[in-house]
Amino acid sequence: MKVDYSKFERGINYCADVVIEDGGSEKTIEAQIQPDQKHEIPESGKKILEFFLDNYSEYKQFLSEPIFEYYQKQRKSWGTVEPDDPKFPEVKDKNKMYEMVSLNTVTVYDEAYSDKRTVGLFYDCTWDEEEGMGIAIALGKTVSETKVVKIGTVGDVY
Repeated sequence: MKVDYSKFERGINYCADVVIEDGGSEKTIEAQIQPDQKHEIPESGKKILEFFLDNYSEYKQFLSEPIFEYYQKQRKSWGTVEPDDPKFPEVKDKNKMYEMVSLNTVTVYDEAYSDKRTVGLFYDCTWDEEEGMGIAIALGKTVSETKVVKIGTVGDVY
């Protein structure tokens, strides 16, 4: 996917809206790229962002299991939750998690700081509307080589 980097504005990170293919429809999310030491968008950051966007459907499938496991762990930590509670429903099918989460931001971290191709994914989620959910992943050369580095609230991961 070709990204128009002329639309990125500089803040702490370079930011712009990008479009992803999400289950046959398009969705707009925010993309952020950490600047390099020259305060520019690094070429490696561009390649990482475009690789992620091009392979989003595969990453979405890959991340369904960690998101499901995180939700189950969180639900258990909340104590007794009624099975029909609309905010914290019992979920047995990991594919149902994408009815409860929605990607809103992808952040590409500068490789010079992290020593790997790391991306932060930030979601709105039904069970924690205030904090949301974040996942940091270390991208491999393929989706199957990707590793989840951290998963928690947005504040835990950012």
